[in-house]
Amino acid sequence: MENYITFFHKKDGPAQSAVGLFTSTFILVLVWVPLCKIMAPRMEPCLELLCASFRFENLSATGGRNYPHRRNLSATGGRNYPYRKPTFFARIKAMKKANFLKITIYFLLLASVQLITISCQKKPTPEQLEQQRQAQIQHAKDLALENYVSSLSDDVKLSQLFLVNIEGNQTFKNIEKTSALYDDSSEKPLVPGGALLFSYNISKDPLETADFIKSIRDFYIQNDNIPPYIAIDQEGGDVNRLRGLTSVLWSQKKISETFTPEKARELYSAQAKQMAQLGIHMNLAPVIEVENESNKNFLDTRTFGNLQNVLSFGKSEITAFEENNIATVLKHFPGNSSTDPHTGLPELNLSKSELEEQYFAPFKALLPYSSAVLMSHARVHSEGIEEKSPSCLSKYWVTDMVRDQFGFEGLVLSDDIFMGALADNGFPPETAAIQAVEAGVDVIMLSEKRFSSVAKIFLKKMKQDESFANKINQAVKRVIQYKIKANILNLKELPPESTTDTKPVIPPESTTDTKSVIPPESAKTTKPVISPESAKATKPVISTGAAGGVEKSIPQFAITTNSNYNEFNLFEFNKAYSEAMKLYE
Repeated sequence: MENYITFFHKKDGPAQSAVGLFTSTFILVLVWVPLCKIMAPRMEPCLELLCASFRFENLSATGGRNYPHRRNLSATGGRNYPYRKPTFFARIKAMKKANFLKITIYFLLLASVQLITISCQKKPTPEQLEQQRQAQIQHAKDLALENYVSSLSDDVKLSQLFLVNIEGNQTFKNIEKTSALYDDSSEKPLVPGGALLFSYNISKDPLETADFIKSIRDFYIQNDNIPPYIAIDQEGGDVNRLRGLTSVLWSQKKISETFTPEKARELYSAQAKQMAQLGIHMNLAPVIEVENESNKNFLDTRTFGNLQNVLSFGKSEITAFEENNIATVLKHFPGNSSTDPHTGLPELNLSKSELEEQYFAPFKALLPYSSAVLMSHARVHSEGIEEKSPSCLSKYWVTDMVRDQFGFEGLVLSDDIFMGALADNGFPPETAAIQAVEAGVDVIMLSEKRFSSVAKIFLKKMKQDESFANKINQAVKRVIQYKIKANILNLKELPPESTTDTKPVIPPESTTDTKSVIPPESAKTTKPVISPESAKATKPVISTGAAGGVEKSIPQFAITTNSNYNEFNLFEFNKAYSEAMKLYE
């Protein structure tokens, strides 16, 4: 009904309403009049009433015509015949005439009511029209994302699911080819969607590190791949990959004991600015687990401490990094025990209240501020929970809890699936990776430098299982959305007359690979990121109303690589470094 009313008020003039009123009334007449004519002969019970109301007299003498209130004396030579009951066919004809009169009156009343209803109906406000417009714009963006993902070749698509450690600290060198995925002689580089840096990837000179990170991006672009996001584990304290390069960063425990949340936010903000200058996009921090007797030996100084400190200092760190375009990854949901997951699976035996108040509470409160969450390897044993798999491989923990109950829409990362604890408990990397994707994980984190063996298993599974292929596509969409947020990719609005001007990032050769799982019609050589049909759909759909009466068209979008790379700025880097160090004085 809302769209119906909007149609009548589209131009805010009577002409539009009149046309709509005439059209709808005409359609009703076309339907109802023939129907009533068909039904008229079957309405015998009403016949006597109709005859009485029209005072039929001597219809046989008048050729079946009805002359109410008078007798046709001339037709009978002046003689007055007594009243005769009309014949059956005369009654039917009169009844049709009476019904048509009733129908005409009915539709006049209907048209009047309709006109009054439309006139009295409250028109959509400018705010409502803008909400409708924004919803349509979001739909156009979703369509661009859908088309972009469908245009990717299988190797590029699957690569987006991996966050993998890389080699070198001077110039990026690729170590895998797509031939390992397709079992052919292809020489195209196989590179992960995210590059994970360790301390040995970091030099002691900030300019060298920035150049190395830039070389990663340049390699991807030169080889027609989507640029990666650069991730690092920079919690502070013992887990400090940038030690000696960026400003001092104490452990979370020491910061919570020394600084106020406000000062801590300044410190983390200065650290984030330095990381952004280097070209880093993501920090695998903070740890927002509450310290307790069962995990303090493992977490040690990596936690802010009690629940109050976790909530206040955790929010300070998250907002400081996110505001400076460094994504945060909250660790480790749902929690850990004192068992090191590198050597054994953490087992959590908790009451329902402990689970809610100590383990769920910080994630419920802080997930809305963060870009991603990292799942732990822990198995949880509690009342009402029957899940036996590690959390990072469990649909219950990933989809039912993080997605559905917490409402989180960002990235979900697995912890390192090459940790020995998983394999020792019946979850080797290849099996664990499949279970993680089926559980709803978006990014598989690997400490190993090769991921083709796992990607090959994914490719085979995609061909056999449509449901699994859909989960892969959903994960890829979330990764692409994050890359847009991180300014690695652009979601660009197309010019009104644009159709196929915008080229997809991946060249035609990679979208027509005969091994692609993507259906042929969606992988043709010149398929643009947005189809010509949708790109032509620039006709106005929403009016701004009386205020100007100017209609706005719904724009179309395309996804492209962001060509504006932020080059390293030594002055800004040193400035942020100095700001951080002053806070320790």
